[in-house]
Amino acid sequence: MPTLDIPYRGFTFQAARGLSAAPTLADVLDRLSRKSFAKRPDANYFEAVVEALQQAYGARLEGLGDTEPAAESCTTHVTAVDREGGIAALTTTLLSSFGSRYVLPSTGILMNNGVMWFDPKPGQPNSLGPNKRALTNMCPVVVARDGRPRLGIGASGGRRILGAVLQLASFVVDFGMSLEEAAHQPRIDVSGAEGVAIDRRLPDAVIDRLRDVCRSAQIVEHTVWPQQFACPNLVQRGDDGINHGISDVMSPWSAAVAEPENAG
Repeated sequence: MPTLDIPYRGFTFQAARGLSAAPTLADVLDRLSRKSFAKRPDANYFEAVVEALQQAYGARLEGLGDTEPAAESCTTHVTAVDREGGIAALTTTLLSSFGSRYVLPSTGILMNNGVMWFDPKPGQPNSLGPNKRALTNMCPVVVARDGRPRLGIGASGGRRILGAVLQLASFVVDFGMSLEEAAHQPRIDVSGAEGVAIDRRLPDAVIDRLRDVCRSAQIVEHTVWPQQFACPNLVQRGDDGINHGISDVMSPWSAAVAEPENAG
């Protein structure tokens, strides 16, 4: 199946079609493309991100469904770049911790409990029904420019995935950050049409603006547990042909592997 190609500031975000977070990502990027930002993420930038994510989530939850709460999950995201510059982004999930908690006897494979993705209320866009697929939060993305893949990104973390993927990609595309700078940049989480979680490491001017915009905003620690943000990882093919990558800097179970320069 061909990718959903989303244009954004001279780049193309290539995302998975179907009932993923990609249509909502396209909505958010369209809203942000009409904005101008300073050289670094400031209060105006984060206010624009909050507004775009909340409006896009409102449309998503009304028209596409998805009632999955933010909860413990068993999602894995892998991004990879090879020596020729090919980039892959893959997200797979068991959904809840250990999924259905049922192992197929013949294979030893643990089954997911993806039926939980459906809306339990009948008559809704995402209601459970025969021959239907559920709406999911997965958002693996390859960002290309001039027909060449430049950046691969994705995350685990349920509804928190979209906001993380959006901001990390934006930090690189809009502000020219390196992967290390982007991974260490404090961010926010917007996982629905209301509510904002703000990393307390953000400047006071940003925190004050966002609390004015959203009275229910919560100031949180970006810690390993409780998990307040998604766990992203990124790879990049530099203009010089050198590959770069970074795993989630806040998660001890996130890892990266590099091929030795003289391999092969």
